[in-house]
Amino acid sequence: MIKGLSARVVLTVVVLGAVVAGCSTKEPGDASAVTTTATSTTTEKASPTTSTKPSNGADSLADFDECEVLNSIASQLNLTDVEEGIGDTCGASVSASASVTIKGHPDLGVDDVVPGGQQSDITIGSRKAKMVKQSTTQTSCLIAVEATPTSRVDVAGSANASLDESCAAATAVAEAIASKLPK
Repeated sequence: MIKGLSARVVLTVVVLGAVVAGCSTKEPGDASAVTTTATSTTTEKASPTTSTKPSNGADSLADFDECEVLNSIASQLNLTDVEEGIGDTCGASVSASASVTIKGHPDLGVDDVVPGGQQSDITIGSRKAKMVKQSTTQTSCLIAVEATPTSRVDVAGSANASLDESCAAATAVAEAIASKLPK
């Protein structure tokens, strides 16, 4: 189960990276992909996972602790295998075939979600959000939830075979964490 979860967490992190990557313009009319470099290691841990990041009690997403938030809703949604992922993400298994990963973006708003997949504007709780179906694969789903007009939390769902299962998992987690996000 841990290896399967780790593979899904890595895939979901790749999904998040692709969705938040953008283009920069060298010259008018000549767009090129933005290049970023990241170094990370993956550590498999047993549930519950704790983090060295500051508590999410602050008023800023800069202090948002993804694993603390997932652990706080784990029993409510029957999440298992909560573990830190690559690049300040945290993932969990929702079922035997679906998982989610969350990541806070303190300097990217919902309107900064890169076009792709099937996007729609939605509301999660009382917050503005975007749903991106098939964000990077046929069965991936991203819910970007606004914390402030210039910050958001992405909840990426992945499922082995079903886009609906992926979107249901991501939506359930997004709804559960919406009230825990800073304003």
